[in-house]
Amino acid sequence: MRNNVARKLAKIEKLAKIEEIEPEAAYQEAGRVMRAEGGAFVVASGAAEIEARRAVSCMVEPMAGDVVLVSVLPERGAYILAVLERQGSDVSLVLEGDLHVKLPRGRFVVGAAEGVTFASGKEVGVVAGELKVNARLGSVFVESLSYLGTAVQAEIDKVKVKAAAFDASVERVTQRLKRVYRFVEEFEQLRAERVDYVAKKNMSLRGENTLVTAEELVKLDGAQIHLG
Repeated sequence: MRNNVARKLAKIEKLAKIEEIEPEAAYQEAGRVMRAEGGAFVVASGAAEIEARRAVSCMVEPMAGDVVLVSVLPERGAYILAVLERQGSDVSLVLEGDLHVKLPRGRFVVGAAEGVTFASGKEVGVVAGELKVNARLGSVFVESLSYLGTAVQAEIDKVKVKAAAFDASVERVTQRLKRVYRFVEEFEQLRAERVDYVAKKNMSLRGENTLVTAEELVKLDGAQIHLG
């Protein structure tokens, strides 16, 4: 019981500290933006010029020549509530501080006929339970890429990679290929604890000089062996 009374008293005290906003008369004017001065805009309405700031709810950045709706509060000043008309078609949404868009329900869709560009001087993060990217053509340039995952499944018709250096550290690699062509211009080296090559039909080793060296045993086994 005492706790309930204490909570109620604390709530009343908190509400008492909130500054009450006195009702203030306001009137609206329509005018044309003449110029911008130090974060404010000079709006011509009739024969008068009004210096107005952009209201928080007016996300469209006014430009010179725009017809805007201005709300004038004698005690607070003038605010541009909305951009009513513009000769051009370009529109810029300008906000100060962080912008949060929240949808408790439903989907968020961005559509554009000519293109969509996301630009950031620092970080662009995407967090989702599932990510899908569909495109006819794709181009990705990353100076440094780090990927961490558990599985990758890809179905690709053709892959072409050109790199100055390629380093891979893999626990196990399994490949099932129909045909493999390797063209090494200068030098190829393989170092392993054991090497096992099995060919169902023919195996051919050709070179200007062929050297086979073993520390203990060299064995040739076949129905026929031709030397020379």
